[in-house]
Amino acid sequence: MKFRAELFDPNTLSAILMSLEKISPDVALVMDNTNLEVRIKRETMSEENAFVKIPVNSMFDDWRIESRNSNIIGLSVRASSLVAALRTGDRATKIILRLHKKEKLPYLKIEMTTENNRITQDVPIRMLNRRQIEEKAEPSLDEPEVKFEMPKIKTLRNVISRMKSVGEDLMLTATSSGTLTLQVTSDMVTIKTFYRNLKIPEGDDEKKEQEPITAQCRMNIKKISQVLKTNLVSRMSHYVVGCIIESQAFVVYAEMGQNFGNATFYIPLLTL
Repeated sequence: MKFRAELFDPNTLSAILMSLEKISPDVALVMDNTNLEVRIKRETMSEENAFVKIPVNSMFDDWRIESRNSNIIGLSVRASSLVAALRTGDRATKIILRLHKKEKLPYLKIEMTTENNRITQDVPIRMLNRRQIEEKAEPSLDEPEVKFEMPKIKTLRNVISRMKSVGEDLMLTATSSGTLTLQVTSDMVTIKTFYRNLKIPEGDDEKKEQEPITAQCRMNIKKISQVLKTNLVSRMSHYVVGCIIESQAFVVYAEMGQNFGNATFYIPLLTL
């Protein structure tokens, strides 16, 4: 098993890891010939799951990978440890990542070259076998009843933040004709926010010509707020879609700018 690559955009990789760290301190890195995937997979859908797919040519040069598992390598790492190691070389002119062992334990070695010296950081990791990599794959769920392009994230985030002071549960209702209703209820008051004329993702816009489909879900308001606050969704992505899969999950799909790839968040639902 061998891996070596030159990282030319450590800031973006660090930003992605810091966003995911808000959901889980540990992440799985799954690498193959073309992509680096950062995965957070829970044992059940009762907690958030997150998956980021990064084309290697968007932030790496000289990507070399070799394994008996069809050139797929998986490892688990503490996100904060990897970010801290990358930050020590924020002025590096060259950063090399490679797998190696020290005293029979696996590490991700980060070699950073600056104008004056060379810095080496060994980040502890846990290697994942084929079965463990497969267990970290995205969940297989039903097709969404409704998909819609999310309203401007900054505005949506502020609306939901204000709703948190009223109740803990957020009711979300969306239609295939591009409407969205957010509702939070307490013993004293019910607050609703309405959005209209939202764009429907390409391929689903044909549903507009049919009888509108309505889908509804209820979730912990803190969980969706946490996802919308991540830099991955709020700053790094130019296109964000919400998907309601009734009785299973509310899915947030985000495409990052500059061909950095995409992120998918699975937010657990509460019983209606």
